Amino acid sequence: MQTGCLSQDDSLFLIPSTMKNIQKLSVLFLCFTVFSCSENTDDEMTHTDPPVPVVTISYKEKAKQTFDLIQQNYKINSTGLYLENFPKQTGDRESSYLWSLDGLLSGVNQLKAIGYKDQKLNEPFLALEKYYDTQRLPSAYPAYPVQYGLEDRFYDDNAIVALDLIEDYEITKNQASLDRAKKIAEFSITGENNIAGGGMYWVEQYRNKPESDNCNKAVCASAFTTTYLLKLYQITKDEEYLKFAKRIYQWLTTTMKDPVDNLFWNDIRIRDNYINKTKWTYNAGAMISNNVLLYEITKDEAYLAEAKTIAASSFTVFTRRVNNQVFFPDHDSWFNVCLFRGYLDLLKHAPIAQNYVNIFISNADYAWENARNSYGLFFEDWSGIKSGRDKWLLQQAALIEIYGRIAILKGEKE
Repeated sequence: MQTGCLSQDDSLFLIPSTMKNIQKLSVLFLCFTVFSCSENTDDEMTHTDPPVPVVTISYKEKAKQTFDLIQQNYKINSTGLYLENFPKQTGDRESSYLWSLDGLLSGVNQLKAIGYKDQKLNEPFLALEKYYDTQRLPSAYPAYPVQYGLEDRFYDDNAIVALDLIEDYEITKNQASLDRAKKIAEFSITGENNIAGGGMYWVEQYRNKPESDNCNKAVCASAFTTTYLLKLYQITKDEEYLKFAKRIYQWLTTTMKDPVDNLFWNDIRIRDNYINKTKWTYNAGAMISNNVLLYEITKDEAYLAEAKTIAASSFTVFTRRVNNQVFFPDHDSWFNVCLFRGYLDLLKHAPIAQNYVNIFISNADYAWENARNSYGLFFEDWSGIKSGRDKWLLQQAALIEIYGRIAILKGEKE
């Protein structure tokens, strides 16, 4: 038997008085232990750590932080241009394509509208100048910076650049931006003719190559051209812009709209009039905006009714349910943000659009917390299930725009 330790068998040899003393000591030990535990519990309750405060971040801060992240990771200081992907991918060229840069311009405009004065907000517009082609007339923007050669000029790219220039003018009153948008209109007119009933070609270099699959009349080019022409008309009151816009609008609604769900197909191939019936969120968004603009210009209620119809159908067709939450498509974030623009335009005249807007806001909220990679960049799928093209500049720029537009909607100012 070891000193200080009793086995079950050893206890049989203790005299009764010794057993009683041990029992008394055991009771005292238990009482002391219970009392000590009670004291510790009371002490812990009295001296608990204060709760960690919940840190809330505004939408304007989310937009600005996303812009800062892009500046940090995508900006090429030596050229003033931006990367197409971060990290740079195998096969990437020297800089981003025009389309990706344009997405950044859209986001920057929202930051300016909020009231941010950071001089870096001018850098994407300075980069835009490196794409401007004055060698081919009328002047316009090719898909890639002219210092690397003269590449194809897309009518949809130029239309969305015109929209950003007009928005910049509305925010800053920079006359140069408005003048450049007017110059783009001179280019756009070269993309319209009566082949396939009207509408806009997709790309300038294939207008006269009907044997090519790339020779098509595109809804994206036609819809966004209509949008910026209507905005130019609102600013200048030049009837030629309105006439041009109405011609394209008529072609879109008679030739490229699905009569079943009132959404829009993608393009019609000139060679054989084959219609690509793929439907995208950005085309729906642009056509909602076009109908709202025509309603504001003409006061014709039929345009507002059409905007409501397209909005309701787009919400039904393009949303999905993930873990009991409604999400817009898990791909092409910039396309989805264009649909958000349309909903915001409709909201000015139709309260029903608030329902669609609220779902977009909940998607953006969820993405901030649950759909980001190790660099802090956003997944293409805002439900966070798959990362998609999370390195693409256009994908990241879309988040600046949506957080910025939400901030403006909620009255946030810098």
